[in-house]
Amino acid sequence: MNARRALKEFRAPEELAAQGRALTVVRAAYAERAPVGRRHSRAKLVLVPVVILLLGAATLSPAGASVTRWIKHALGVPHASPALFRLPAAGSLLVSGPGGTWTVAADGSSRRLGAWRTASWSPRGLYVAVTRRDELAAVDPHGTLHWALARPAVSDPRWYPPTGYRVAYLSGHTLRVVAGDGTGDRPLARDVAAVAPSWQPGHAYRLAYVTPNGSVVVRDADTHRVIWSARPEGRPHELVWSPDGTELLVAGTSTAQTYNQHGQPVASVSAPPGSPILDAALSPDGREVALVRGGAADDVVVAALAAHPAAAQRRVLSGAGLRQLAWSPDGRWLLVSWPAADQLVFVRVAGSPRIAAASRIARQFATHASASATAGAFPSLEGWCCTATGSAG
Repeated sequence: MNARRALKEFRAPEELAAQGRALTVVRAAYAERAPVGRRHSRAKLVLVPVVILLLGAATLSPAGASVTRWIKHALGVPHASPALFRLPAAGSLLVSGPGGTWTVAADGSSRRLGAWRTASWSPRGLYVAVTRRDELAAVDPHGTLHWALARPAVSDPRWYPPTGYRVAYLSGHTLRVVAGDGTGDRPLARDVAAVAPSWQPGHAYRLAYVTPNGSVVVRDADTHRVIWSARPEGRPHELVWSPDGTELLVAGTSTAQTYNQHGQPVASVSAPPGSPILDAALSPDGREVALVRGGAADDVVVAALAAHPAAAQRRVLSGAGLRQLAWSPDGRWLLVSWPAADQLVFVRVAGSPRIAAASRIARQFATHASASATAGAFPSLEGWCCTATGSAG
């Protein structure tokens, strides 16, 4: 018993000094945080303080371990709600993860649609295209199956806006197109990159995709004719058409560029060295782009898509481990996923600045039977519906 007590009370050399230095760094970072206040302009939106300390030792004694847990708890937005109770704007959120695909209504009510891996809203939110390893399907927001299609290695389904009459998806390295009722499935292009395709709104069945060499191709899905192609700077990992179909956002690791409907470059937003672009999202009106930047920046910026957007960039959130973005349908809020903190963060980017956050997201969107197994797996943002209008879908 004495030996056990002695082992429990053992302290590594200089451990107390190391704890003191750690706490000093934490306090200093907290003291330097930007103050929260409604009187700040949009350009001075509050930044959330984040502290990350790299500990040299892989394991610590019990006291050292408690410091580690305290530092980890400091990651994220302070005083976040213990779960996602509601959305700050109208619409419905779609997420997918190890716990399946879920919808969340504005009042916070959630529904599990099934054990799907990825998902995508139809333009008016009447259906959801869902996938698992070898299956593409369409379900309604209650999870009722309407049709299913067996294909190998299915991913990244996308509905044609504004009608939802077509669905494009990847099957391995092949880009395929199927009618919105699950009929007429056929290949459109082979040997494509693993980047979600994007339909051009307002132009009958034109589809943008990425080739393995990093080129962007816009092709007619009916005639298979190439409308235009371009080779952007860097290797694209995100394609998003503006809601009116006049510009295509192409996001790579270092640059987010826009092209007009004729394939000519219009504007670009570059990330600083050592700060790769992890995700990009166009605002519902197509006038701004939000970027998650990793590495040295570790932040979210919103930039105007103009000839000289650098002057209009503003940082709206800062923290290590930020990952995905989704705009609210009204364009007033930006949703940011923060897997490292197990949080979803809502940043108001129009009107009075405000930040709200919800914690324990991984557990909330796990199945009850496997909550402990999936608690560490954060879900992906699949869209905040709806920003498009149409007569179907």
